[in-house]
Amino acid sequence: MAHGGFNKRRVSEPKQSAGSSSRRSKVLRVEKKPKNVSIKNQMRSVERFLRKDLPPEVKESLVEKLEDLKKQQDAHARLAVERKVFLRNRKIKFFERRKIERSIRRLEKLQRTSSAHVGDTDIAEQLTKLKEDLEYVRFFPKNEKYVSLFTGGEDPEVVEKRGKLRKQVKANIIVAAASGKELEETGSEDDGLLDLSDDDFFDKGSSSDEADADDELTDKSAKEAASSASGRATSGMSSDERNQV
Repeated sequence: MAHGGFNKRRVSEPKQSAGSSSRRSKVLRVEKKPKNVSIKNQMRSVERFLRKDLPPEVKESLVEKLEDLKKQQDAHARLAVERKVFLRNRKIKFFERRKIERSIRRLEKLQRTSSAHVGDTDIAEQLTKLKEDLEYVRFFPKNEKYVSLFTGGEDPEVVEKRGKLRKQVKANIIVAAASGKELEETGSEDDGLLDLSDDDFFDKGSSSDEADADDELTDKSAKEAASSASGRATSGMSSDERNQV
């Protein structure tokens, strides 16, 4: 008996009905959340309605809504500008604080390592000035626009403004100390992790932190070398010689 037609047989796949396909598509379909309409688009929509022939009461209501939307738009624009200024000031204060603190560490290290305390008076004066600068950055009044310590040069207006703000910061510190309260810092290092590569100051030489780390590494290497040499010398001795040592 010939079975030639056996290989031509195909297993028919079950057909899916249109109803089951649509149900599956409904299950897989992700429900989209309604988008928030921007103030600008809301204003355009209201303006389009106002161009139509509308009853007076409806038109009056739409005009009021349009005015309210314009106020919201102005408020948002003002907040955006204020935020931009705030972030810029925060970045400037962050950089200036880092510069001042590094200068203080360098001078303090120089003061410790200088032979015969040469130039101690000059170093002490510089440290006093830098610590005043650090107070200025740390406790700068929140409600004032920041006046940089390193820009503005000798411009009389900038110098006068900076001088007044220095006095204000000192007065705030005295008042806080008298009341037994800690003055809130406005120039904290926790303001944000900022990219320091844009600032020329951090590209010039190694910082005092790096120098301290290098000194520590050098001391450690010297101690390890001495310990290793001592070990080799001891291993070459006899047991009696080691006991004598």
